[in-house]
Amino acid sequence: MKQRRPLFAKIFFWALLNVAVVAAIPLGYFNMQFRLGSRSPFGGPGPNRATAVAFAAARDLGRASPGVWQEILDRYSATYNVDFILANEEGRVVAGVADALPEKIRAGIVALAAKRDGPPGHFGPPPFPGLSLRTTHPTRYWFGVRQPVGTPDGEPPAEMVVLLRSDSATGHGLFFDPTPWIAIPCLIVVVSMLLWIPMVRHITRPISAMKKATEQIARGKFDVRLPDRRGDEIGELSRAINEMAARLEGYVKGQKRFLGDVAHELASPVARIQLGLGILEQKIDGSQLERVKDIDDDARGMAALVHELLSFSRAEMSGAEAQRAAPLQEIALAPIVRRVLDRENLAGAQLRVDAADDLIAVADSELLTRALANVVRNAVQYAGAAGPIDVVAVRRGDEIVLEVRDSGRGVPAEALPHLFEPFYRVDASRGRETGGVGLGLAIVKTCVEACGGSVAARNLAPSGFCVSLTLRVGSS
Repeated sequence: MKQRRPLFAKIFFWALLNVAVVAAIPLGYFNMQFRLGSRSPFGGPGPNRATAVAFAAARDLGRASPGVWQEILDRYSATYNVDFILANEEGRVVAGVADALPEKIRAGIVALAAKRDGPPGHFGPPPFPGLSLRTTHPTRYWFGVRQPVGTPDGEPPAEMVVLLRSDSATGHGLFFDPTPWIAIPCLIVVVSMLLWIPMVRHITRPISAMKKATEQIARGKFDVRLPDRRGDEIGELSRAINEMAARLEGYVKGQKRFLGDVAHELASPVARIQLGLGILEQKIDGSQLERVKDIDDDARGMAALVHELLSFSRAEMSGAEAQRAAPLQEIALAPIVRRVLDRENLAGAQLRVDAADDLIAVADSELLTRALANVVRNAVQYAGAAGPIDVVAVRRGDEIVLEVRDSGRGVPAEALPHLFEPFYRVDASRGRETGGVGLGLAIVKTCVEACGGSVAARNLAPSGFCVSLTLRVGSS
């Protein structure tokens, strides 16, 4: 017996795995950002990059004379698409954009200078204090950091503030880089989808197979079997469906076998009764003769019922044998149609045939002949007086459709799905004078399916009824 692995446990484990993978992505990112340079779009939060760039600018300024500070800041401004400004502790612009600083920024610079650790000229250990502000009219975003700026002539470094100004809240990636915050969620979604696709397929694929199997069982095909190697609830359901199909197959075969045996056993005594009634009719007369004729009519009806049961049983047996035997043969349809119409001797019926001689179908000749004969016989019996009956064969792609169309009144729409069920009759109160026992179309269905085809029925507009036999087209 297979070890049971509940589906809930599988899904729960997969969810934990997904959580672990999703958690590993941001952890990996935060670990990576400290290993990358400030110029990398994944190199860490915006303020860290802005501080690093401000420090680099202050270092370059300290290596050059004040006369080239403006050129250095212009170069940084062009490189990072952000305005670089150098201001002293009083908020006066030393180099960079010559615009006067807003009062809010000047107050921030003064407050930044007040954070000095020690006497003037003493800057303390890095990182140095910074500011981050927004001004309006127009809207600008500012980031500043207090940096010591020296000169090449050896004078002591002056206390300066390197300001970065931008009209974008992100500072074009320098203040705040949204790339990781977009990339990480997208990466999490993609990884989660890739992680869950196998689990979803692991669940939906067998469910789809079960759906197809149950549809086939509903159509009377009980030989379908599902893989049952799984140890979870889906595997248990597959085994239950297999067991149900096997039992239904046994019940249906037993019922058909019983019908065949009963019909076979009834055939001989019914024939003897008919023979005896025929002899009795010749020896009596008068009022007794009418009674004997009534009994003979009942015997004929019983004989017809037994004949239908035998035909149905033989059709089932022939179909099963055909499916177990060698592959079906390629046969021409036109000769079979002509043979059926000649053999049925349908005198008085107006039949029209449209079947090309080059139409080749894959089927069993005897089974197809029996199916077509039953359909044509029904059409003549129920709609022969209403107008012409057309027997048409056409090719549609890889299939050949053989249709028998009459001009009768058709059948109720609710009866169409049940027409090919054994013993189903449209008019349940119909007697033997107006119809059979409901096995004719069931025999048609059995014979056509044994040929690897399908059968369907529909009403025609404005009136009429059509039975379609669909077969595979031959390669010839």
